[in-house]
Amino acid sequence: MRHARRSRAGGREQAIDELFSTRGLEAEPVGRALDAGFSLRPFAADIPTDPSLDPLAEAMPPAERELRRALDAAARNRPLEAIQRLQELVGREAAHVAARRELATLLESAGDPDGALEHLDAAVSHAPDDAGLHIARGTVHGRLKHYPEAEADLRRALKLTPDSASAHHQLGLVLFRKGVAPEAAASFRKAIALLPEHAASHYYLGEALSQVNDHPAALAALHQAIALAPGEARAYQLAGRILDKLKRPEEAREMYRRAREARPA
Repeated sequence: MRHARRSRAGGREQAIDELFSTRGLEAEPVGRALDAGFSLRPFAADIPTDPSLDPLAEAMPPAERELRRALDAAARNRPLEAIQRLQELVGREAAHVAARRELATLLESAGDPDGALEHLDAAVSHAPDDAGLHIARGTVHGRLKHYPEAEADLRRALKLTPDSASAHHQLGLVLFRKGVAPEAAASFRKAIALLPEHAASHYYLGEALSQVNDHPAALAALHQAIALAPGEARAYQLAGRILDKLKRPEEAREMYRRAREARPA
């Protein structure tokens, strides 16, 4: 059921805490940087920026030209300008799905997930079979702990694109945070089968397996996460905890030492 009302957070820190809070996990999850392979802007890289340098830009429809200008502003670290341009664009062209997708990403990054959801809702209404939109909306719902909505979006995405590693990964996160670790592990395994180099899927698989006390398999997943992202402290920390449970204190101490070294000074 759609939430009838979405209350806005009272500040950037509170909004970010709501987005990324994962209370109840065995260890805190890896940061979003490690999830960068699953962009909520899957087509942005294909759209040239800086229209002043593009000889074809002036021949484009005004809406596409304005979208390029907004993307250029975002690429140059001018998010407020980009947001303003995109808001003006969707105000004129309500069915511009690409603009709403980009605007949602920028609003979420700025600490306004409710605003992001409003634009994703509108985009989905205009393009209901766009799997990327369902993944983006499901991801935001998941971060806000709107688990029924998140799961519905992600399962819809998987019906449209069964081989989406991103959809399997995000569904695994939702299932894990709902407390169904075995189902979450199955989703992470599917994501890994499709995208073996995505370190976060290996890490979260280790999280899920540790919850069902499959410690050897959890360690194997964490070692793979460490091999792919050796600078992430959390995988070492969780591996140390599991090794402690297995009564392997020397190995656990080594993991804790490496976790300390990996943390920023």
